Amino acid sequence: MAMAVAMGAFGGMPQTSGGEFISDETDTERKKRLAIADAKRNRANGLLEFKYKHGLIYESVWAINQKNADKKAKKLGYIN
Repeated sequence: MAMAVAMGAFGGMPQTSGGEFISDETDTERKKRLAIADAKRNRANGLLEFKYKHGLIYESVWAINQKNADKKAKKLGYIN
């Protein structure tokens, strides 16, 4: 019975023939939403964001402190 109720809850949402849900969200909107969610999760876990210049853009590294951030950035190739 619970299964029928759960299936009925999704009955009004448009689906493709493969059963996947159709979303009006574009790829850029999705990436932005996921980036915000990652930042919230990292802050909730007590991590700080450190930025390093990599070429012409800045890259973010999440770490507990500056020393750990430097280690991660070096491993990722952002600093020498």
